[in-house]
Amino acid sequence: MAIHILGNGPSISIFDRDAWPETDVFVGCNFSDPSFRVNYTSVIDVGAMKQILKGHTPAGPVLLSTRAKRYADKEDSNWRDNVSGIEFVMTLKRDRTISRNLSMNSAQHATVYSIDTHKNQKDVHLWGIDSFWSTDLESKTDAYVRPNQKVPRVKPKITRQWHGYWHKIFSNNVDHNFIIHRPYQGDVELVSGFSDVSNVSVVDGAPI
Repeated sequence: MAIHILGNGPSISIFDRDAWPETDVFVGCNFSDPSFRVNYTSVIDVGAMKQILKGHTPAGPVLLSTRAKRYADKEDSNWRDNVSGIEFVMTLKRDRTISRNLSMNSAQHATVYSIDTHKNQKDVHLWGIDSFWSTDLESKTDAYVRPNQKVPRVKPKITRQWHGYWHKIFSNNVDHNFIIHRPYQGDVELVSGFSDVSNVSVVDGAPI
């Protein structure tokens, strides 16, 4: 039994839902592919919530940040009609020693909540989180929140701050095993600082 955090980077294409038992916990981020049959999906940002208000329904019950819920309540009192349910509303996770402005992202909120909620699950599989090896923020969510995006969103400052949050999650949960799934392309290496973390391992999947 395990937890699967399903990010939205291009490498999510190597995830095969049918290869894993139904007793595992599957957690999406924003607008995950419905075929992933997620238990719930993490919606942290206002940009994703705007799309929900426009009628784009996430694939499962939503794990909301207080920021996303506050925005929805202000804009449309009937917004709950656009989701299949509410998993939980969690306080936005920030650490000013990591970033003055940036909170944890949707995958990180999903990871923290899922570990706290499913305490008997000690293996956490991380899929589609390309920021472990890339500074390009390409995401499947782009089709919803920035459909006119034409050029790569290369943001090394943002990915560095995300790395800081991942390090915090790993160090705060030493009794868990984190498995990063990356595509095998010969030259795909994790960014400096993750390869030697004791409770993190890497599994290479098919090329994308």
